[in-house]
Amino acid sequence: MESLSNVPFKSPALKPWHYVLAGLIAYIVFLLATWPATLAHDLARDRGWLPSDLALEGLSGSVWSGGAQQLRWEALSLQGLAWQVSAWPLLRGELRTHIQFAGPGSGGSVQLGLRPNGMRLENLRADLPAAYLADAFLDFPVIVEGRILADIPAVHVHHESGFTQAEGTLGWLGAASGLPQAIPLGDLRAELGTDDDGRLRAVARDHGGPLFLEATARLSPVGPWQIQGRLGARDQAEPGLGQALSLMGREDSEGRIPLNLSGRL
Repeated sequence: MESLSNVPFKSPALKPWHYVLAGLIAYIVFLLATWPATLAHDLARDRGWLPSDLALEGLSGSVWSGGAQQLRWEALSLQGLAWQVSAWPLLRGELRTHIQFAGPGSGGSVQLGLRPNGMRLENLRADLPAAYLADAFLDFPVIVEGRILADIPAVHVHHESGFTQAEGTLGWLGAASGLPQAIPLGDLRAELGTDDDGRLRAVARDHGGPLFLEATARLSPVGPWQIQGRLGARDQAEPGLGQALSLMGREDSEGRIPLNLSGRL
């Protein structure tokens, strides 16, 4: 009986349509890998997949690796935007993108992961003028000075469980705000965490500056938010700070003004 080791191996014969199919697959992969960002943006805009108030200008590169001279969303504007999509996480059902932005007096980067059951924001680093964010998100006129620094290793959101993980720090350095002129507040800082009910928690404190601050803000994934704490003006504060705080309520026995705000994003 002839040993199997002595039987020569014969590879299956490839038919012409095998080569056609392999060439077609390679061509589709090539098209997807080099799909221009401008065409993808126009298609998404025509299909209504993008928010009506989101605009990307000066697009270049592909959907996998590209950039935009400017991103505008409502009143927020980012310049020098660049992105890099990782291919391997797609096999696990996750769209993972590394995003960077840079502009006059600002810069930052973040890794964003999107899954059917939620979102993962990781390694967020940002340095932005406080006035830049105030112009984008505040609906009333006010002068805002200082810089906003973000160092956030992770924020994970699940569609059913809410915020499942959050850690990091937000800082407002050289804070000042007011009208008709900005009143110095000092350096303010908030530490991120999560509550058992799936809410994002930020515990804010001052660093011994003109403004006394002890506050906890909580945000639900579905939009409701709440801020509870106490405010006060220290002895070194400008007179205008105490006058402004007095409009928010009456002082308690320690000379602090209770803070209790709520709303919905």
